[in-house]
Amino acid sequence: MKQPFELKYIKRYLLMYAGVVIVAVLFYFINSTNNPVKVIEKKQFDTQKAERSLSDATESNRSISPFRLLQTGY
Repeated sequence: MKQPFELKYIKRYLLMYAGVVIVAVLFYFINSTNNPVKVIEKKQFDTQKAERSLSDATESNRSISPFRLLQTGY
């Protein structure tokens, strides 16, 4: 069996590792130059509460919901 830790095998492993790192860095630079980062605007939400009466809310909920709730809880 050949000794895996001889100098020529260590050089091969290091060269292979360096090649993989160089290819990964090249892909990163090519990708970052061809696909610029888009600036996304922040969404601003309305913080003021809408004025609604309780009767309007219950009427709209009754018309939307197909289920009828019980009047008492057990």
